[in-house]
Amino acid sequence: MNDFARADPTAVVSQPPDGDSVRQRTMRLSIFEGSTWAVMAGCGEAFAAPFLIFLRASNWAVALLTSGPVLLGALAQLAGAWWVERTGQRRKFLAVTVMLQALLYAPLFLVPLLFPAAGVAAAVVFALLAIFCGNLPLPAWMSLMGDVIPETRRGDYLGQRFAIIFACLTGANLLGGLLLGVCQRAQRIWVGFGLLFGIALLARLTGAWLFTRHVDPPCRSSADDYFSFWAFLRRTPKSNFVKFAFFVALMNGATNVAAPFFTVYMLRDLHWTYTQFTLSIVAMFIAQAVFFRWWGRIGDRHGHRVVLVATGCLLPILPVIWALTSNFTILLGQQVLSGAAWSGFNLATQNFIFDAVSPRKRARGMAYFSLVNGFFTLLGGVVLGAWLATHLPSAYHLGPLRVTYLSPLPAVFVVSGVLRVLALLLLLPQFREVRPAEPVSPGALLLRLWSGEAFAGTLGFVATRLGGALRRRG
Repeated sequence: MNDFARADPTAVVSQPPDGDSVRQRTMRLSIFEGSTWAVMAGCGEAFAAPFLIFLRASNWAVALLTSGPVLLGALAQLAGAWWVERTGQRRKFLAVTVMLQALLYAPLFLVPLLFPAAGVAAAVVFALLAIFCGNLPLPAWMSLMGDVIPETRRGDYLGQRFAIIFACLTGANLLGGLLLGVCQRAQRIWVGFGLLFGIALLARLTGAWLFTRHVDPPCRSSADDYFSFWAFLRRTPKSNFVKFAFFVALMNGATNVAAPFFTVYMLRDLHWTYTQFTLSIVAMFIAQAVFFRWWGRIGDRHGHRVVLVATGCLLPILPVIWALTSNFTILLGQQVLSGAAWSGFNLATQNFIFDAVSPRKRARGMAYFSLVNGFFTLLGGVVLGAWLATHLPSAYHLGPLRVTYLSPLPAVFVVSGVLRVLALLLLLPQFREVRPAEPVSPGALLLRLWSGEAFAGTLGFVATRLGGALRRRG
């Protein structure tokens, strides 16, 4: 934001840890911690919606579970930002809140098992509470890691971190799907969900312990660093960051018109097995793991806005594919394309926030960004998406052409694609890059995307790491 959140390279803020070795140690620990999060997400969060469907929840309940966490998470981040500003404590706060998130997986499973009449409501409540506790530490994490990661390496490091995280997420999700598939065939679905949520609990507890090992440099905020949410909104016509925030929020809102219902469409309408469902998610995760570091290096060199433009051009295509075919192989390819696009969009979004918001205001700026994003995401999913899913017809007649879908959901996917186009056209031209970068066109980036450059880079990175590991053992 031009007057209260624009990054200032001369500002004296929270002091970075002394010595590169301490920074490097925390950066390595952060990768391990992210990997434990991936196990939790792959075995826990990813199967919360299937758990609701298993409990015979309604579309509204599934939409609330899928969309509600974004706004609830934004409120949690406001509380987390307040804590960071008032106390300056980040490491302890990270460890405690993550531990609480882990422990909530116990009642998420046990209450529906022991009290079936309240099963759906209990599952939604405890899943949302887990999401709330998982979002509480996010401003503290952004603040702490912003102090630790060197600015010149930010895109490369976060891309590498996310690539490793999503590789672990892929393995965890694949394991979870196979485990649940085995239990389904043995007619022991309850056992499968219990094992998955138990693994998620243990993994997140490990993450809480890893946070206790992070360095926490002194962090001090002054009264001048505070700005209200109203001040944030008032700067919309002039602030580059606020325009960016509304662009991302509208795009995520348009996306969430369809997002809550992909799982329902796969499992209920297409009658996919849990194995097919897992393979589709794993395909997307693998694509994200492959492309994250590539997008990070592109952003370091060419700026993060151009990554948003290039990937944003792909996003409207993704939901429409689901309305055009029910072929499993084609939809698996769609998931790969989705992973390639969303990895760049989400990584560029986070890095743009690092670049655009000064360190002392980063926790609150992130919280307000998440609040706006959460509002539009909730509006898109729980309000508009759920309404469309229950009111749109399944059959359409355009002259001699007749199209009959398995349910109203494919039409919802088309609406989501149209709304994504509108978000691109209305707000993408309104904000600019905030730091010097080597110019490149979005079209050139998309051509490089199709060329296989990212796959070659990932294979080279893996080969280098494996070679180094073998040399050290030798």
